[in-house]
Amino acid sequence: MKTFVGRQRELTALGERLGGPRSFVLLYGQRRCGKTFLLQKLLGRDRDCLFFTADETTPRMSLDRFVHEAVEAGRLDPTLETAAAADWGSALTLLLQQSALVGRRLVLVLDECQYLLDREPALASVLQRLWDQYSQRLPLHLVLCGSALSTMASLGDSSQPLHGRFDLKLHLQPFGYLDTAAFVPRWAAADRLRLYGVFGGLARHLAYLDPSVDLATNTCTAILDPLGPLHWAPQDMLRAERISAPAEAAAVLAALAQGENRFNAVASRTGLPAPRLDLVLRELAALDLIQRDLRFGDHDGSKFVHHRCRDPFLAFWFRFVRPNGTALAGQTPAVVFQQRVAPQLDQHLGSVFETVVRQAVLAGALASKLGPVDEVGSFWSRDGQTQLDLVARSGHRLAFVECKWRADTEVTQAALTQLREHAQRAGLWSADSLAVIASAGRFSAGLRRLAGEGEVMLLGLTDLLQRPAAPQANAVHEAPQRYRRQGRGPSKPRP
Repeated sequence: MKTFVGRQRELTALGERLGGPRSFVLLYGQRRCGKTFLLQKLLGRDRDCLFFTADETTPRMSLDRFVHEAVEAGRLDPTLETAAAADWGSALTLLLQQSALVGRRLVLVLDECQYLLDREPALASVLQRLWDQYSQRLPLHLVLCGSALSTMASLGDSSQPLHGRFDLKLHLQPFGYLDTAAFVPRWAAADRLRLYGVFGGLARHLAYLDPSVDLATNTCTAILDPLGPLHWAPQDMLRAERISAPAEAAAVLAALAQGENRFNAVASRTGLPAPRLDLVLRELAALDLIQRDLRFGDHDGSKFVHHRCRDPFLAFWFRFVRPNGTALAGQTPAVVFQQRVAPQLDQHLGSVFETVVRQAVLAGALASKLGPVDEVGSFWSRDGQTQLDLVARSGHRLAFVECKWRADTEVTQAALTQLREHAQRAGLWSADSLAVIASAGRFSAGLRRLAGEGEVMLLGLTDLLQRPAAPQANAVHEAPQRYRRQGRGPSKPRP
């Protein structure tokens, strides 16, 4: 499936830069999120583009292949091939000189650039020198693209040679639930959300979808089947990221997938000592594989932190695929799905639904009642007696959101009563607070009556799957949280 979904803001930003007289673009993001596909969508028919994809090989072989491809593309004279192959400085200098001599526009894309930077530390300095020398002499566009987040993101730091040169620094994120749902526009509303909970938001994974069949069939074919394209995807991903201890990282991800989101609970489940677990969590967070959530209202450095798999596909795989490896080796994927996956799928989707609602709130789902959202997060007490799925702040006003996934159940007024009780117990409720119930199921007649009277705001499947008309004007932050309880208790973390 080669459907191009979403990414309009990114396409517009890249198109504006590459359509100008010159640009220097840094594009980076997690593996499989669609960076290369995005560039190919924009540059696939651009005859001035030299698109080079690096790989894990020796510096000599990388340079020889680059020079050969430049010659094959007609961007480098064959008589200069030997001279260009001396080093990267020579190759790039000759390439730019020839473009300047003929007055031809050059769009040079170095994809998977981290492999070049790892083996050629001087490459950044070479690019800086050549950009300063040639950017005013010819229509030049340089694009550095890579998936090593820390390596790529640091290229713009003040201590780096390329500091101040980038016209655009674009951190490409995985798809959210709305763009994921757009891959299957004819599916039932609940199944469009279930898709996000199973396949997640990575573009490469969603490319294996067959919209003509249902979610169960897609799951069996692409994920559960040992011969399916995504059956080993998380293990391949951990190996490709060159994680220091893949077995420990896998154990942590498995614990998170089972619902263990507190540090001590993960340590107990995995058996890792605290210092080692802290290192593994930091490494996974740096790779965008897990999300670290501060409790709403807490400062940086607070010990009240929850961790979760950033992409729902990882949580699904470590919860349903890895533990059922033996069963999948002896039974059909359809049987394993019916016996092992389907009975627990709603429980898995319950935590994913909170992420869905969080994305909806950030996108403006509460704007009509609350206004633009400045901050959103979860709140929980130390004793576990008080839990608020989401708290959103707009100015000094708060909204409290209860998330109820089950698509086959009815949500009653009891959910609203409980939500208010928890908000009051946390010391956050005030007269102007907004209560919100989000559900994939039905709302009772009593709850709908209260919504009509303004006592509560209801978000159903139709509301969640409706794309906001325009993005919010203000900046929105998930963490760190900055809310201070004014007149409703201390600003320090509450037990």
